Amino acid sequence: MMHAARLFALAVFASAALAPRMAWADRPLVSETADVIERGACQVEAAAATSRASGSPNVRELGAVVTCGMAFDTQPALAYGRSRTGDGKEEALLLGAKTTLRAPDGARPGFGLAYSVGAVKAPALSWRREELSVVGLVTMEVSRGLLGHANLGWSRSRSARQNTTTWSLGVETVGEFTLAADAFGDDRGRPSVSAGVGYAFGKGLSANAALATLFEPTRVHQFSVGAKLVF
Repeated sequence: MMHAARLFALAVFASAALAPRMAWADRPLVSETADVIERGACQVEAAAATSRASGSPNVRELGAVVTCGMAFDTQPALAYGRSRTGDGKEEALLLGAKTTLRAPDGARPGFGLAYSVGAVKAPALSWRREELSVVGLVTMEVSRGLLGHANLGWSRSRSARQNTTTWSLGVETVGEFTLAADAFGDDRGRPSVSAGVGYAFGKGLSANAALATLFEPTRVHQFSVGAKLVF
């Protein structure tokens, strides 16, 4: 897994910032992974981001997600995101889960499924259900110390009354110091790219930073920083 309040695509782009999306991927990775955390373990992840486009005001975003490993190789999560442009503010909530259908094992790819329902709140309006999404996940070892991920999903926007196909391809290194790069998008716009770094300090604490670019006619750039605690 943003991306947000196109909840998957913008949230995936804002993922880099952790706007509500299928947000179980470990930042700075954008693509969702096919594996889940172990049963009984939980993690809290938070991030902040600034997005800017030529001729437009900056968008400031904050987000957090709480997720735990449970039985049946399933990992439910609750995410909250907030974006602000000038005096305007929009909030989003996402409730979802990810299930591993087959765990990745060496050269054998792993498969999973992520699914969610999201709600948004615009200024002067009440909360409303906005999106349903289902995403197929593939993870495999590309080479020693390097993992590759592929996502293909469907989402339904209630307000726009339209379906969207989403996709993502990403790679990440394995270890205390990680590097990650992704290309992602949907069938309604141009692709985006993201690259970032992360470092694990020990005792379940890690930090990360990422840069992302959305290749629309007006190019959008985003910088984000985040932290995660596993317990």
